Amino acid sequence: MGNCRALTAPFVPAMLAAMTPAPHPPEPARPLGRVWLVANRASRSTDDTAIAELEAALQAAGATISRNSNFPAEPAPDAAALADVDTLVVMGGDGTINSASAAAHGWQGQVLAIPGGTMNLLPRALHGDAAPAAIVAATAGAQLVHVPVIRCGDHTSFCRIIIGPLTRWAWARENARRGRAWRVFQAIILGLARGFIGGVRVAGQAGRHPGVLVMPTPQGLDVALFSGKSIAAAMDVAVNWLVGDWRDAASVTAFTAPELGVGRRRTLRCLFDGEARRIDPPALFVPGWSDLRYIKTT
Repeated sequence: MGNCRALTAPFVPAMLAAMTPAPHPPEPARPLGRVWLVANRASRSTDDTAIAELEAALQAAGATISRNSNFPAEPAPDAAALADVDTLVVMGGDGTINSASAAAHGWQGQVLAIPGGTMNLLPRALHGDAAPAAIVAATAGAQLVHVPVIRCGDHTSFCRIIIGPLTRWAWARENARRGRAWRVFQAIILGLARGFIGGVRVAGQAGRHPGVLVMPTPQGLDVALFSGKSIAAAMDVAVNWLVGDWRDAASVTAFTAPELGVGRRRTLRCLFDGEARRIDPPALFVPGWSDLRYIKTT
């Protein structure tokens, strides 16, 4: 279980502090050069055909593919392994990109995030809805940027963190993506049965919240609190979660904050970019910037 920095001051959502500038300003992306390709073949969207098409696009753009890793069967490369590599190309979901970025901590090269999952929130922020081949072709005129992140102790999120009992709904969504109707039904029943048990405390907010969503932005943290106490409210969130964004549900309150304090006594159940984590309370979630720099084509 990860430990996060303890709360040191009262939290006031209305007070939005200025974000610390990124470590480096945007600059033109470098040539792709020598590439290490990390692809998550376990992802439904990243099959052999998709990987072969990406490799062809990289070669057409002048890149040399020096290494190719099948993640997670093979570990993502660390900074030492990437010493003679110009570009780390990661094809997978947001969790895969998060893991590969964490492994490469301290490396001075550039990262090209290619959509290969279901949500693809970070690739969309960097490239819009462009297809992998179009993203590679656009790197010649791209920018090299740090991206906003959320940190809590040793944990980092590039896209979003979900906190509280409502994380159980993630299993329903994952099974829905894979077409497992019976497991979707089971997960929904479990979510309804347990989704209102307890909840988490949020500093500066009254009551307990079965679900907290936190997303990084250049201005701070986008926060959404689910406070519903009825089956109808839960189903509203569930439907929005399964088909889109559960912030659209009526029982959700959204605001922007400079930091977010969560929890008091019980271990926090969290999803960091879709990956399960357990965090010891009290936890302080703070905005920041990525250590690595990413190629941005839009």
